[in-house]
Amino acid sequence: MDWDAIGAIASIVGIPVAVAAGFIQIRTQSQGQGAGKPAGAPPEKDQSVHMAESPVASIQPPLGRLPTHLHGRAEILDHLGRAITPGSGRIQVIAGLGGVGKTTLALKLAEDSRNRFAAVWWVNGADRVTLMTSMLGIAQHELNVPEPAVREAMSGRRNAADLFWNAIEQTAAGSGRLLIIDNADDPQSVLAVTGDQVADGTGWIRVSRNCSIVVTSRDRAPTTWGRLCELHLLGPLSPAAAADLLMDFVPGDSDRAAALAVGHRLNGLPLALHLAGIHIGAKSSRHRTFNAYLDALNNDFASTMREQSISPARQRADERQMITRTWELSLITLSDQGNEHARAVAGTLAELAGGQVVPMEMLCAELPTKGRRGQRAPAVDATALEGLDRMGLIDWASPSEPRGIRMHDLVATTIRQQTPAPRRRSRSSWNTALRMLTAAAKALDFRLPSHWPVWRLLVAHFEALLSTSARQPKHDQRRLLELAPPLVAMLRLSNAWQEAERLGEAAISAAGKLGRSEAIVVGVQHNLATILQCRGLYPESERLLRDVLRKRERILGRHHRETAHTRGNLAIVLTLQGRHGEALSIMKRDLRARVRLLGPEHPDTLRSGLNLADTLRESGDLDAAEQIMRDTLMAQERILGSTYPDTLVSRHNVARLLHMRGDFAAAAAAYRDVQRSMEEVLGVSHEDTLGNLHHWGVLLSDQGQRAAAVHLLEQVLDSRRQALGPDHPDTQETAKALLAAKDLPSCGGTG
Repeated sequence: MDWDAIGAIASIVGIPVAVAAGFIQIRTQSQGQGAGKPAGAPPEKDQSVHMAESPVASIQPPLGRLPTHLHGRAEILDHLGRAITPGSGRIQVIAGLGGVGKTTLALKLAEDSRNRFAAVWWVNGADRVTLMTSMLGIAQHELNVPEPAVREAMSGRRNAADLFWNAIEQTAAGSGRLLIIDNADDPQSVLAVTGDQVADGTGWIRVSRNCSIVVTSRDRAPTTWGRLCELHLLGPLSPAAAADLLMDFVPGDSDRAAALAVGHRLNGLPLALHLAGIHIGAKSSRHRTFNAYLDALNNDFASTMREQSISPARQRADERQMITRTWELSLITLSDQGNEHARAVAGTLAELAGGQVVPMEMLCAELPTKGRRGQRAPAVDATALEGLDRMGLIDWASPSEPRGIRMHDLVATTIRQQTPAPRRRSRSSWNTALRMLTAAAKALDFRLPSHWPVWRLLVAHFEALLSTSARQPKHDQRRLLELAPPLVAMLRLSNAWQEAERLGEAAISAAGKLGRSEAIVVGVQHNLATILQCRGLYPESERLLRDVLRKRERILGRHHRETAHTRGNLAIVLTLQGRHGEALSIMKRDLRARVRLLGPEHPDTLRSGLNLADTLRESGDLDAAEQIMRDTLMAQERILGSTYPDTLVSRHNVARLLHMRGDFAAAAAAYRDVQRSMEEVLGVSHEDTLGNLHHWGVLLSDQGQRAAAVHLLEQVLDSRRQALGPDHPDTQETAKALLAAKDLPSCGGTG
């Protein structure tokens, strides 16, 4: 027998090699025997019936696979137990990610149902031939369907599914059966008849008064199953249940906190937990405690997973029971279904931060099409996403999160670290992820608070790509690091200073190893200098800004936009130190340069005017400050909108100017108005919001409204102490204002 030819045929037809060999051998024997027989000899029995007489697999549920305890599934098990009453009218489908415990749940249901049904049948739904062979074996041996009818069904002269279900309906009433079809991951190919859909109820799964049906599948799309099926989406175990499962395997380790940590690292997926428990509990294991295993996972995930998968007890295991292969089967299924981009998309998503939402701004990014100059296409194929979602490899974000999808952390890590992995494919996936990240950053405004939730996701994906960037070409590493300055700036503006410093230092460290990356380093250092300013460390900020300014003038030139940006920030720091003359000299030159280079209404020019007006006010030149301030505010409201962060700062500055001029009523109205907008746009704890509230409290104090002033200033002081610390200049300023307010006579209104 030519096994190479048989393998090729099996691959084309999509059936197991052994089954193909069986069919070919039967056909060959039949033809050979027919040719050598004398005329009139009785015909040989059709050998295809042997497929029904000797089913490939047992139809008895393999209950020996069940664990001693099934944790975390009591609720769904109870629901399924009530739902499989014969005649209930619905087919029960347990769907979810590979490794989430669908088969185990179905086995427990089978065990609990043995005394309720006349028979409980277990059928492998992994491929069409295996399923049909088992179902016709049940028809012949369990339901007494005549052999000639089975032979006709096997040869294709009769609808095999009709034959089975007609036999079911002819059984005596009250003798219910339970049919469990396991691993029907490609339901349309396996369960439907030619030309129909699974949801039609005309194939191998049908509603019956005499037989209840349970199907397990990775396909969790409601449209696949239709209204005749009740779909149960099975998710990971809860943290407590995951820890309980692990501790069943390792009774000698009572460290529940460590078991919880391992459960979290493995995302609560029962297959991963089961294999981890076996590995830790084995006498030959190098990781005999939960903490040791967790350290091994964090240090070398791929090797640890391979080590636990090749133990002698697992050498003959189904690939579905190997954590490093189970999700590969889902990708193979999608490929067999014609979803040609699913594998590439999965590889790209796996390069990003597992467990974090990949926002629509990345998924819908328009990228240049290879080989088609000038043409662009979405970064991620929609059909591929639909397939990955159907197989449970990704989930859509919850309504409270930015729109997008997430890939389970364990799935992402496994796909990313699959070995052997083609180097070119790995580079392509990483590069595509980088281009998606870059396109999203260009589409977003890091100054806009409504964009900050998506920017925070970009930070997570930036860090994921940075952690694996060393094996990428240097020009791609530089392209990634070019995203660091806006990411750090966003974190600074959103008051996440510690996170901004950590990210900036990581970017500087990575850039330092590349060479030819000084501009990137200087861009990050500029943002770190502004964080020092925010922390109230003005001399330190000034020193770093002067160093950045010298480097930017050398690298970019004196008139470059980024150089002007650094010069403007230096002037702000000088103002905060009371050096108004130096600051004004820089700011006036800077404003003239920006008007010439960018135009009078460019956001950078308006921001420069805002800073100049603020310094003029602080220096006591209220008339000059007011003119620039009102002109700037008018342009900002028209171009950027009244609630854009820069505009909010201008509105606050106008309120302060009115306050300094003694127009208390107008100032109070202005403070109150901008406070509402700041709380809505920036949040109640943002420093700009607290700054406005502080000056409003000072105004109330100046008006003699003691109770109202103390109330507001106490709020500000508590928040600034928590956010800035007791020694920050802003905190100390509020503390002084509060003491002054408390010294007022006990009178005054509420303001």
